[in-house]
Amino acid sequence: MKLLLQRYLAAQFILPLVVSTLFFISFLLTFELFRLTELLVTRNISVGFIASLVGSIALTFVPLSLPIAVLFSTIFCMNRLSGDSEYIAMRAGGFSKFKIMVPFLIVATMLSLSVYQLNQTVIPQSNKEFRKKINYLTSSGLLAGIKEGQFFTAIPKVTLFASQATKYGQSLRDVFLHIKDTPKSQVIFAKRGQLLLERSSESLSEKLTLTLYDGNIVARNQKKDIEKILFQKYVFPISQNQFKDQFDIKETMLTSSELKKVLSMTKEEARKVYDFNEKELFNAKYEFWNRKNGAIICFIFCFLGFTIGVTGNRGKGRNSGLLGVMSLIIYYSAYFSLVSLAKKQMIPIPLAVYFPSVVMMGLGVWFYKKLDWQS
Repeated sequence: MKLLLQRYLAAQFILPLVVSTLFFISFLLTFELFRLTELLVTRNISVGFIASLVGSIALTFVPLSLPIAVLFSTIFCMNRLSGDSEYIAMRAGGFSKFKIMVPFLIVATMLSLSVYQLNQTVIPQSNKEFRKKINYLTSSGLLAGIKEGQFFTAIPKVTLFASQATKYGQSLRDVFLHIKDTPKSQVIFAKRGQLLLERSSESLSEKLTLTLYDGNIVARNQKKDIEKILFQKYVFPISQNQFKDQFDIKETMLTSSELKKVLSMTKEEARKVYDFNEKELFNAKYEFWNRKNGAIICFIFCFLGFTIGVTGNRGKGRNSGLLGVMSLIIYYSAYFSLVSLAKKQMIPIPLAVYFPSVVMMGLGVWFYKKLDWQS
């Protein structure tokens, strides 16, 4: 009987949890995809690439969405059990409030462990893949900066000028090209030219080729001797590495083991290894403690949601949803206020991250002690 009841309670909890988690992730995705709409609709990309991009974004939203979903799912479930008098019937049947709570806490513990494991390597890798894909989309529009009568300098060590140019440099007229490279620099003049960008959405690689027609190359070597070469067709070797987009490593892209090493680094070491400035070094330390707190808060919000969600059947009931919203406001207000103090080095980072969670746990204990009045 006890096992059957626990399975029933867990089943009543899991469905609202899944629905609310998907809702909050979709809600956050809406804002992110709205920002990326222009890139997605103006680039020639496959459906599979878009799906992988959305998947990478959605995964990074799990640690933020799950605790809120756990809180409101638990409140909803207990509201329904209280409204149908099932909670009262279970208490009258000899089940203590703790035994009723056990299935919820088991699910919450599993979720906490899952979030902790995801934060170790999976989500940092997802953040890195997301950044790569965004760079891939951004670089595909790089050639749109080629305009007739204007200098184009987006290609490293290359300056391009054309009196006439079509979109993406597919057709160029009266081309001037200055290549600043070691050990020699070159100046190329050509009557016409063509830029071709070959890209792969699977390997996220790209290759840029510039083909010039009817022109000449003027080069100066280390001895300052001038060389001039006439050509009918010349393929300028712009390598993948020259045109490859680079991105800075952020704290969200580091695994938890890498962040742990950052905790012991000095400012000089962090700058040397990861090119972190003082602000980025703080963010890395904050990210380390925040990942641990993200797993713990799932369990705490489940406990708090259970105690808030139980309502009385007699007399004036309380608005559990409003209490849940107020709890979130208190938590995040305290959280971000303390983090800002930690950024000013007024309090330690662990204190700023964990203290609001302790407050929520204390609030849950207070409501838990009042449950006997509700039953």
